[in-house]
Amino acid sequence: MAVGGSFVIDSEWYWRIFEDDPRFAAGEAARIARDFLRPLAHLAKDHVAITEIVVDPDGDGVTLRVADQPVAIRCAGLRVERFVDELNRHLGDAQAEVAFALVESRRYELRGALVARRDAARRVFARGTLTPVR
Repeated sequence: MAVGGSFVIDSEWYWRIFEDDPRFAAGEAARIARDFLRPLAHLAKDHVAITEIVVDPDGDGVTLRVADQPVAIRCAGLRVERFVDELNRHLGDAQAEVAFALVESRRYELRGALVARRDAARRVFARGTLTPVR
């Protein structure tokens, strides 16, 4: 399923997504960059360049580059699965052959993984999240 491995996501996100409110809070963009975007950039380096990850001054959004395309995502109030959808839309716009997924790899563990875009629509990923868009 995973293309090129995966990374463990802080366990607090697991509990927030499945047991609490899966929305990003105001001022949480630095944590999103640390827990999701920087590990994803490292994981994706053989497939697509994700660079220039910068937290907005207000702490509510991030800017980055996917391949050569600038991306801005306002995170405050955004549901986690919509964040995944947004990332996958930009990966698709960059013609990447991979998609990002949140995968419940075992009980109480959530991982970020790259999956082949052609396989993404046929699979169900972590409980409560939407499958990546094509």
